[in-house]
Amino acid sequence: MIERMMNFWQGSIKTRLIGYFMLLALTIASVGPFLTFTYSKKALETSVINRLHTATTLKESELNRWVSDREKDITLLSQEPALLIQAEILLSAKTSDPFYSPSYQNLSAYFQNILNYNDNFSEIFLLTDVGGKIVLSTNHEQEGEYRVTDKYFTEGRLALYSQHIYPSPTTGKPIMTIAIPVINRNGQHIGVLAANLNMKKLDEIILERAGLGKSGETYLVDRFNSFVSATKYGENKFPRGVHTTGIDAALSGEDGAGLYLNYEDIPVVGVYQWVDGQEIALLAEISQDEAFALARELTLKILLIGLASVLLAGVGVYFVAQQITRPILAITATATEIAGGDLSQSAPVLTKDEIGILAQSFNSVTTRVRELINTLEERVEERTRALKLHTTYLKGAAEVSRAAATFTDSEQLSRQVVELIREYFDFYYVGLFLVDKNRKYTILKAGSGKEGERMLAENYRLKIDEGMIGWAIQNEKPRIASDISKDTVRKNDSGLSKTRSEAALPLRSRGHVFGALTVQSNEANAFTSQIITTLQTMADQIAVAFDNAELLAKSEAALEAERRAYGEFSNQSWRALIQAGEIPTYKVNTEGVTETIPREENPEEIKAIHEGKIIQKEDKSILLPIKSHGKVLGGIRITQKNESEKWTKEQIQLAETLAEQLSVALESARLFEETQRKAQREAIISDISTKIGASIQMDSIIQTTVKELGDALNVPEIAFRLTGPQKSDMQSEVA
Repeated sequence: MIERMMNFWQGSIKTRLIGYFMLLALTIASVGPFLTFTYSKKALETSVINRLHTATTLKESELNRWVSDREKDITLLSQEPALLIQAEILLSAKTSDPFYSPSYQNLSAYFQNILNYNDNFSEIFLLTDVGGKIVLSTNHEQEGEYRVTDKYFTEGRLALYSQHIYPSPTTGKPIMTIAIPVINRNGQHIGVLAANLNMKKLDEIILERAGLGKSGETYLVDRFNSFVSATKYGENKFPRGVHTTGIDAALSGEDGAGLYLNYEDIPVVGVYQWVDGQEIALLAEISQDEAFALARELTLKILLIGLASVLLAGVGVYFVAQQITRPILAITATATEIAGGDLSQSAPVLTKDEIGILAQSFNSVTTRVRELINTLEERVEERTRALKLHTTYLKGAAEVSRAAATFTDSEQLSRQVVELIREYFDFYYVGLFLVDKNRKYTILKAGSGKEGERMLAENYRLKIDEGMIGWAIQNEKPRIASDISKDTVRKNDSGLSKTRSEAALPLRSRGHVFGALTVQSNEANAFTSQIITTLQTMADQIAVAFDNAELLAKSEAALEAERRAYGEFSNQSWRALIQAGEIPTYKVNTEGVTETIPREENPEEIKAIHEGKIIQKEDKSILLPIKSHGKVLGGIRITQKNESEKWTKEQIQLAETLAEQLSVALESARLFEETQRKAQREAIISDISTKIGASIQMDSIIQTTVKELGDALNVPEIAFRLTGPQKSDMQSEVA
């Protein structure tokens, strides 16, 4: 078989001509349908998307109009005199009132009659103005419940309000409520009239798919990824909500269209948009099979026509092969070279007949393929450059973020971020300015290159209202000079002679501007929106780092001052207790009996205790200091029962731990006793003041004062004496 095929292709020129012609014709016949399918599919995709856009626009308009009409209905209903009379009785009278029951029956029948004739509402109910209690509802099971926290109640007390689709608190299904205040004849708000919309009517509007073919559909999805539909809500196949490319994009606030899988994993052409007025996602989709059916049919017809044409041409070639051998051989040779990968070749046109046309067509196809390949290479190269540049920007932003999170020293952080930005963004110059404490100047804290070193050595600064730096700080937003020669705000610096474009970005954090970042390029129009966005993000991260460093320094200083103050106060209290002799010395003997012993004056031990040292005496006893807030309070001496035993490392560590716990307990006891003394003293003062203030006679006040002071101080005698003013004092008063 293979040998026969080889003989066929190695046969006469006529035979090869027929074979090559058929092969080339088949190739052309296949390229045509492929291109036809591609372009027709693209055209159909555009047409279908336009149709779906029209559908979503109409659905959104119908939805908004439907909601608007229901708002008008509820507004008119709230103004009905019959409703106002009955509602005022229900909302203001007690249930025992003889008019209450007839009003309830009349208004209940009135509401039910509205539902019978207006199927746009599923429930109408009346709530009290205070507490939000449902006093009447067409769904009597809801009566007596409170809706004080529901948004439609809180907003509906003030004015007409439509609460967007939300889960019902009773059924969990999507629901939409319209509420309006009920105002009596005196203009007072006495309650709230509310109505739940019939979601089946919403289905009729949204699910109706006129003009969308057999598979087309429109539907709504709420913020919780649930179908907003009386029929589709809560389907078991979507326990975690519906998620598709279109749904997720629409719920994030995007409007668009594209090809993706729908919620049933069927390839569709979809249009999605976020309906801001109702806070829901609206989608219109049609299956790709139906959308592109016409393209497939057209492609199949063209393919069949092409194959038929190839067969007919093959028959004709058989009869004219000898006449066209020479041009066919030339075309064949060219085709062989092109098949080898040399797309620069073209077939020579030797005649003006069909063979010449074939050669021209062949050349046209080759040219088109060559252009497509060249264009593709250029696009790939352009995308590669853009991706590489974007990756560099992201890497630079990551390095700046890492530096901002690592360094707490503002000087070191400033130098680091300046060099990182200059390196990754390839700028001519980068400088970082910080505002001084008086907010009169912006001082250069870091600058790149030799220019930066020079300006730092000169202690370069600008007034707060000077140049692009000052403008960015005062306005708290970036300022861009694509061409510095045309910017009237920029302050020229002769040392930066190569600057052609500049951007100044404020360092903002927590509503405070710390300074600004200046980036300068030796090329005009160097700052794109992407670069500015990235740089401003980094500037804000740097500002947050400065803000955190400042807060950390203030917190550490305040904490250290508080520690020192408390430690000094504690030490003073302990010294007072020791000097007063209120702390005795105890010991526990071998029988476990605790007894008080006189103070020992062992200079060696006292010195060791105050130095905070641990003393072991001939391996029999150890002396450990007791400390509080870095000060020594006293010590513990522990002696072994058996003289032959030695202190182990674990025993000493246990004793040290116990000494630390003892110091904490002693400090707590001291604070408790001091608190008790203060409380007792304040109670005595308050009691004496109360008794003194109870009398208005001078003799009684003096006697009460003397008696109470004697009792409080426990002294045998207190003398109270009043003296007249000194002569000098009297003279001063007269003067």
